[in-house]
Amino acid sequence: MKSRRFLAFILLLSLLFLSLAGNQGEAQVPGVTVINVPPEFSSLDIRTENSHQVIDIVVSDYNSWEDIRQVDLQILNEEGSQLAHVAFMQYTDNESIPSAQRFEELLGEVLDRDLSVIAYSTTPASIKDRTEIRITFVINPISGRWLNVTATDLAGTSAYAQVEFRDGRIGDSVALLPPVVVIMIALAASVILVSMRVRREFNGR
Repeated sequence: MKSRRFLAFILLLSLLFLSLAGNQGEAQVPGVTVINVPPEFSSLDIRTENSHQVIDIVVSDYNSWEDIRQVDLQILNEEGSQLAHVAFMQYTDNESIPSAQRFEELLGEVLDRDLSVIAYSTTPASIKDRTEIRITFVINPISGRWLNVTATDLAGTSAYAQVEFRDGRIGDSVALLPPVVVIMIALAASVILVSMRVRREFNGR
């Protein structure tokens, strides 16, 4: 009887996995209303190009990249005071449709608007195409200690990262696992644990 219950549990877990996978697929279509999930940073890279400092940020949102409202970039000194604050605004507020898609300078005079760009897929065919937007800030050289990056969606949830930014020299890039990978790892771990328990039941332990 116990073995049957555990087999039924494995079947239920498999159905749950398929349901989650299906929901992930639905969430990728722009404009589809789903339960909100916060944005994530897929990658963050800082480099120097042609006498400019380039901050390249890839933001992923599983409600679609169109759900990203704003990405803020702040450069701080050793004491934590702001030296510069620039932002990419996809919408001016939560009600502004269609999008504005513009770069703004909120503090300092470092942003090169002509060189700063965004990139996204106009013909989405994959999860990556539907969820990721790349924002490239190009700024004039500035000395700082920390770089704070915040991505906020239309629902007000956000992702935050802080990396080292000392005297224009580049620290280690940040590379984060996409949310779907984290979900897959967690589900795989659950299946392994349940399988081990089932084997113990069959062996009478």
